[in-house]
Amino acid sequence: MKTLVIYAHLLAACVSIGTLLLQDLALWRSRYRVLTQDEINTLRNTANIVFLALVVLWATGSGLVTMGYFENPEFFSNQKIWAKISVVIILSLNGVFLHFYSFPKIVGNKAILQLPSADQKWIGCSGALSTVSWLFACYLGIARTWNYSVDYSSIMLLYAGLVFFAFIVAHEVMRMSRTIHIANLNMNERGDRDTV
Repeated sequence: MKTLVIYAHLLAACVSIGTLLLQDLALWRSRYRVLTQDEINTLRNTANIVFLALVVLWATGSGLVTMGYFENPEFFSNQKIWAKISVVIILSLNGVFLHFYSFPKIVGNKAILQLPSADQKWIGCSGALSTVSWLFACYLGIARTWNYSVDYSSIMLLYAGLVFFAFIVAHEVMRMSRTIHIANLNMNERGDRDTV
């Protein structure tokens, strides 16, 4: 039974990560233009798939934690488990933020780079937090050598450092993209004036 639960847990994680990374790449490619209706539909389908996968991950993860406790009452002294639960809670709360804040902005009538700077920053940071959290939670799932050997604060400090680094990268990438976008608009404007 435990093997089947682990298998379902891994499948849900793979589906989530694969779907999210492909969708993030598609959104990045469309940052200069408004999304088409097909792209909006794909984004909504992706959100539904990830939501279902997250429900499966919570259910199977809870099952694995329960089984772990019954197999070994010392199970909850494994600090890595608490760190993984914390990261998954953050990931889930960020998913709510993405759904109710970022997605409505992305599917609106403006390209990502045409949105106000504050919106771009929130979208970039929530996307960065999502990617780091999913990848880190998956890593914690396979980091067997950290069981009972690495304390909670060390794991969460590493996670916080990765999130901070991802925020800086997201901010700089958005800033450079904005600069390039504005330069292209100015060049096109000058070209239009020259041809008149």
